[in-house]
Amino acid sequence: MIYEFKLPDIGEGLHEAEIIRWLVREGDVVNADQPIAEIQTDKAMVEMTTPVAGKVVALAGPEGATVKVGEPLIVVETEAAVAGEAAPTEDSVREPVPAAHGEALRPARKRAIAAPSVRKRARELGVPIDEVEGTGEGGRVTLADLERYVREREAAATVAARDEAKKDALPTGGAAGGRQASIATWTSIAGLDALFEEEERIPLRGLRKKIAEKMVKSVYTAPHATGMDEIDVTKLVEIRKSLASELAKEQIKLTYLPFIIKAVTRALKEYPIFNASLDEETNEIVLKKRYHIGIATATKAGLLVPVIRDADQKSIRELAVEIAELSEKAHRQALRLEELQGSTFTITSTGAGGGWFATPIINYPEVAIFGAHAIKRKPVVIDDEIVIRDMMGISLTFDHRVIDGEPAGRFMRTVAHYLSHPEVLLLDVR
Repeated sequence: MIYEFKLPDIGEGLHEAEIIRWLVREGDVVNADQPIAEIQTDKAMVEMTTPVAGKVVALAGPEGATVKVGEPLIVVETEAAVAGEAAPTEDSVREPVPAAHGEALRPARKRAIAAPSVRKRARELGVPIDEVEGTGEGGRVTLADLERYVREREAAATVAARDEAKKDALPTGGAAGGRQASIATWTSIAGLDALFEEEERIPLRGLRKKIAEKMVKSVYTAPHATGMDEIDVTKLVEIRKSLASELAKEQIKLTYLPFIIKAVTRALKEYPIFNASLDEETNEIVLKKRYHIGIATATKAGLLVPVIRDADQKSIRELAVEIAELSEKAHRQALRLEELQGSTFTITSTGAGGGWFATPIINYPEVAIFGAHAIKRKPVVIDDEIVIRDMMGISLTFDHRVIDGEPAGRFMRTVAHYLSHPEVLLLDVR
């Protein structure tokens, strides 16, 4: 019997996914619940498993292809004849190869053991991961193994190119040989090396591709406008430093982000229009009654936005713990789909090493995004005196279809007030 395993609906509002890597091939015999593919949705990379056992007779397409929800991902033959075949393992998979008389069988190359993040990096580098010797536990391929493989491959390519260039430059006699020799005198080998490294092409795939698509949709759908300001956070710096030393005893890292989240959620309650989305089909502004804050997080794989749910109900300490947990999972690419969905407002922070101002792109379909930028010691005028204070740059990008400049200014001033008087935020024990 032929069974079509169709791509299921794996998340709210998701209609398609990109095939990042096939874990099986046509002709493979699979067990029920065996991983068959890694796919990239708008939110995260997901490992798909087959619900039935049998022989794979068709795949949806090559790696990089897009499959829509409801379309077949793989086709499996589940007839009784297949049931008698041995299921493949990493050590026992065999593939047919032509022989002089009939057909012989030989062991297939062992499939590499590696985490999805390592496999993704291998694809980005164009590395056939099954050829990489793993030095991790149980022969697992690590990022360091990939880097070593790339260095060795590039070194071999450079040597081959240099040898070929030298061969072409050697004199072969006569006028032609003299011309070749003269060329060799003013063309250095170092120059040839540079020539071979003029450009590199990296496929736009997976998470990077999804980020690109989402940014384009946001910018070309919502008319962006950005307001900027700088605020005095001297008291915030002092309070955070004091609390950080206390929480460090509990192995909790306290950044400025929990305070920023508390200030933003307070402002969202005062100005509900910012905690909203625009339903373009019904021409309705949808005000959200809960405060799920997305935290833009930069990882090696790209930008992820894990979500802190009901942030207004959590204390500074609780927010610090959850931020640390989500950040750690984001960098391991271990976030679950539900941890990446449902945000109503997003905060982005460039951190201490970032710039003074920026123009963040809205996390569509939200209607605004708040940017917190570097804190720097600067001279400012207070009561006609020049004093040194800790100043933070802030920005607010908003959808001008829904929000105008005047309420945007009031929202920023409200956030600034709370960040300038952080003791008020400490009253929010929940």
